[in-house]
Amino acid sequence: MKSLENPFILTSFHGKKYFCDRDNELKTLFSHVENDRNVLLYGWRGLGKSTLIQRFFDKLENKGQYETLYIDLLHCSSIEDVIKILASVIFDKYGRGKPGISSSMNKLFFVLGASVRFDPYSDMPDLHLGPRQSGREEQSLHAMGDFLQERKKKVIIAFDEFQEIDFFEDKNVESFFRNWMQKFPDLRFVFCGNHPGKMLRMYAEKTSPLYQNAQLIPLLPIQLETYRDFILDHFESKGKSIAEEVIKMIYTWARGQTYLIQLVCNYLFAQCTQVREQDFHRVRQEILEQYLPVFASFPKMLTKGQWNLLKAIAKEEPLFNPLSSEFLIKHQLGAASTVSTALKSLQKQELIFEEEGAYFVQEVLLSRWMKNI
Repeated sequence: MKSLENPFILTSFHGKKYFCDRDNELKTLFSHVENDRNVLLYGWRGLGKSTLIQRFFDKLENKGQYETLYIDLLHCSSIEDVIKILASVIFDKYGRGKPGISSSMNKLFFVLGASVRFDPYSDMPDLHLGPRQSGREEQSLHAMGDFLQERKKKVIIAFDEFQEIDFFEDKNVESFFRNWMQKFPDLRFVFCGNHPGKMLRMYAEKTSPLYQNAQLIPLLPIQLETYRDFILDHFESKGKSIAEEVIKMIYTWARGQTYLIQLVCNYLFAQCTQVREQDFHRVRQEILEQYLPVFASFPKMLTKGQWNLLKAIAKEEPLFNPLSSEFLIKHQLGAASTVSTALKSLQKQELIFEEEGAYFVQEVLLSRWMKNI
């Protein structure tokens, strides 16, 4: 890949040079895949799950023994959407850019009700997926499973944003995936998602069709020392400097969140040759101001009690006793019973989370903004 002017990448995977650590997670992923285990990778948004999967797939493809498919479910709202995007990814991997279509792929597209048309100028194929008939979902998944299982190399499929299936109107989606996994044991699956509560429910509740069908990998923040070395190396490689004390401020303010650390460093790298503490304060304020329209919508989505409690938690982070009289009086939150109800609602919406007895606002930028209002 080409060298980038700004090494602090905000989107996708651009090569291992711009990828910070995750060596332990990569080793664990390799171990699971090589030993025929499916994986559930979960953690809060902004920790770099998607980039980790792309880095993992890059290493797998380079080994020459695997083929990988990355499926992003963020904009899917039904099993039909899943089938369409999976068919498109299969076509992009095995059909697009080739002068002809194999008999096995023609067979697959016949079952899917898809048509392949050739560009009159380039003679390259293009896939067209028409409206699907309801009730053929299992047949379609089975056809794609047959096609992928016949590949000479082992196929690894990652479903990113997997928590989205929890919002599908059809509540049998988990059963579709379970049946698919059981019918095609040679395929390996990596399910990746935000909202740890939803992801763990799918795999920890005995009533879930996907109960214990994968090995769990929780994604935690990268350690400060590791990120410090990564940041210093990139600044120094371009003749720039940043003090270790400033890096610690960035890490603490971002609460170790990968995306936010990358965002702040991206701004500082672009604007400064020698980063000082006041540069960090200026940049973080600049970032917060850009998000003001987003922050303004939150009070409208919550009850007054929930909003007041959310603000109070942000101001106190980490908060260890949300029902103490001292906390309730200080922030004028009312009765403990009312606050307890609001607390449970915020946890259910995953706007806050509890870690080792302390409560935090899940969205770091929102928390930093509320702390000052």
